[in-house]
Amino acid sequence: MKRLIMLAVLCAFVLSAAAASAADIKASGAFTVEAVWKSNWNFGDKGIKDNDSSVFDIEQRADVVFEFIANENLKGVLFLRYGTGKWGQGSFALGAGDGGQTTSGTAVSGSRIAVRRAYIDFNWPDTTINVKAGYQAVTLPNAFGGGSMILDEEVASAVVSGAITDNVGYLFGFARAATGNDFSTTAATSRDPESNADVWVAALPMNFEGFNIAPFGAFAVLGDQLQAGQTPQGLRSINATNITGKDSFDAAYWLGAAFTMDLFDPFVLKADVNYGKVTSDVKQNEKDGWLFDAALEYKGFDFMTPELFFVYTTGEDDNASKGNGSERMPIIQASNWAVGSFFFGGDTLLDGSFPGAAGGRPTYLGFWALGLSLKDIQSFADGLTHTAHFIYAKGTNDKNIGSAYTNGSGVALNNVSYGRTLTEKDSLIEIDFNTAYKVYDELTLTLDLGYINLDAKSSVWTTAATNTQKGGDAWKISTGVVYAF
Repeated sequence: MKRLIMLAVLCAFVLSAAAASAADIKASGAFTVEAVWKSNWNFGDKGIKDNDSSVFDIEQRADVVFEFIANENLKGVLFLRYGTGKWGQGSFALGAGDGGQTTSGTAVSGSRIAVRRAYIDFNWPDTTINVKAGYQAVTLPNAFGGGSMILDEEVASAVVSGAITDNVGYLFGFARAATGNDFSTTAATSRDPESNADVWVAALPMNFEGFNIAPFGAFAVLGDQLQAGQTPQGLRSINATNITGKDSFDAAYWLGAAFTMDLFDPFVLKADVNYGKVTSDVKQNEKDGWLFDAALEYKGFDFMTPELFFVYTTGEDDNASKGNGSERMPIIQASNWAVGSFFFGGDTLLDGSFPGAAGGRPTYLGFWALGLSLKDIQSFADGLTHTAHFIYAKGTNDKNIGSAYTNGSGVALNNVSYGRTLTEKDSLIEIDFNTAYKVYDELTLTLDLGYINLDAKSSVWTTAATNTQKGGDAWKISTGVVYAF
């Protein structure tokens, strides 16, 4: 309760401050509660014991966004988030709102109220130039997947965009992803200015009748003293390490383009090409790879929208496990890219898909997938809709990375995990059927059903300690309610 009172006081403060300066206030957000039943998410039913830590969880989150609007050319944005948290734990434990501890006397470890975004948004007078400065969401151009696989996250940054002509625009941005040792998951012991990580981004979006394309580039300066354990997980090669007398990392860069064409309406074609590379004085820290995706959507039906899609990402070759760098595309941070709504992300609400566990997107890179989505299926009742996904995926990683991961050598490999990383010997089938019902325009009930059959090669993943690991069936039932305003 104390935290909620603090949030109310903070909201009252910002509202009164805005009133004093004659700013108009626009509030939006979402309150979400979701229950998820999980079965065999570690794919242990064909060998190792099913040891999921929890098979049923309820989570919730509250997002509130305030826009303080001075005029049509100037505003400030403050995005507050409470959660995401599980019922019965942390800030959602029994009595956790009463004085910062639970009824059993256990202290709650910190508040879950966080500033998710806080930035200034203004247009330069008498121009088309827009400037956003502060802690904000930065996403590189993408046509398919719901977000960029390279950079799609909140980050301290300044972004300038505008129009060159009626059809051609531009975007330039600078982001400081880390200062000192802030990438590390452990407490920083020093703040060496040469361990900063700065990212520069640029895009040239072009919109014409019937199609649009947005080529882009990004360049990251990785400080000379940045250590392997301090970099984002997605930038680490499979055997990233530190070697005395050499810089662990040098720089990273990405090139790509997002393309959409509706020239042959009702057919819509979407495609992305992404390439990235991390350079280093240490050969085994180098990493480069690429992603290609394409989707063909048909909008000629009134009752649903079918979409056929294909995704390919490069995987580790047979040299990766020998310490010769990685062949998977480096990622700064990707929060929203998904196909389907289970293995590759995309759950309707909070916790019904895999990427939050075992390393997420950097771990499952190295695959190709072919799928069909039937979106926005109109059902028998007003406000009731369904979406179905059918996916077949197979790994593009060499089988040796699985053998190296399980050989008992004691060497931990980055971004490799049984049940998440697919080798050329592994494949999966995913079927999802998701339902949404609008009780009111602002209130929606959801039900997501998901099934995955993983066919994993036991000779690749099996160890004496775990017995046979050869895949199995995973299920989920996810249901919840969201109030969006």
